Amino acid sequence: MKNIIVTIGPSSARKDILEKLKLAGANRFRINLSHANFDSIKSYFNLFKSVDIVPSIDTQGAQLRITDVSSKEVFKEGEKINLIFGNSLLAPSNKEFIRINHFEAFEQIEIGDIVKLDIEGLAVQCKKQISPFNFESEVIASGKALLNRAVDVLSKKLDLSVLTDFDKKAIDFSLSNGCKEVYASFISNKKQVEEVRKLLSNEISLISKIETSEGVENAREISNLSNEILIDRGDLSRETTIPMVPIATAKTIKIANDSNTPVNVATNVLDSMMNSSIPSRAEVSDIYSLLEAGVSGIVLAAEVAIGNNPVQTTALLKYLINNFENFKNGSAYKNKLIKPSHELIGKELHNWL
Repeated sequence: MKNIIVTIGPSSARKDILEKLKLAGANRFRINLSHANFDSIKSYFNLFKSVDIVPSIDTQGAQLRITDVSSKEVFKEGEKINLIFGNSLLAPSNKEFIRINHFEAFEQIEIGDIVKLDIEGLAVQCKKQISPFNFESEVIASGKALLNRAVDVLSKKLDLSVLTDFDKKAIDFSLSNGCKEVYASFISNKKQVEEVRKLLSNEISLISKIETSEGVENAREISNLSNEILIDRGDLSRETTIPMVPIATAKTIKIANDSNTPVNVATNVLDSMMNSSIPSRAEVSDIYSLLEAGVSGIVLAAEVAIGNNPVQTTALLKYLINNFENFKNGSAYKNKLIKPSHELIGKELHNWL
């Protein structure tokens, strides 16, 4: 059976939606710690318990992210911002600031480095160290500073901890509340797998997420040490060119299959259905290609977390998986699949099928 792994967020964090997602075919449910705090984690666990679901967690991992901002959101070229790393330093009360996780990044950044705070725009240049963990910076490209957005230091590879302090606390809470799976983000080598594994008992499944070029290169050793792997095509595209992502994905799937390690794939699976009632032909072809390549599961992340059609998207993916398996066992065109009900997927998608 192929797994349908869904990430729960604002569009799906309701009891009635979770029940429908189960009916539609979702069988594994994730909480993304990059978009959570302790209050929301506790709320999620209580909600999942009400519908007899034990959620898994997806760590923040070795990725710089914005964790706090001053009251101002939009910054213009030439303005000054304090870049604060970690949680130990109090924010200045009279200056604009952006707080970034991973305090250890501070010592690896130098005056003159350019920090991109939004993939679509905002970038600053570090001008002066104000105090430990605090750079005065100047905006060199206008844009927005939004919570949880990924941050990049241009032309520099940082050595970051595989788990944030928040990750460690969230893992402890989640395991004590019945969580059986941990998705570890930005795993790049076997040392990082081993570091996460130290926090988990043998009964807990560790799914290592491969989303860096180094992770692809070390996919075999990562696969051998993990219960499963997950290829995140979105973050992988940040490190390599988009034309290379399908090649890296195919290579990693083959390595996992050779190692008999279950492999899952995420990102832009049914992206058009974030707003549309029906998928694109390219997305349907992509799903069949992933299934033919031997994936064990497919992840619906943004589609279910923040999309407008979380249940319809899940039901369609289940239908496509069933259709593929019907073809592989030789019964395609003989035993026509029963469509999901139009009450579940909507009249337009039902007619499209």
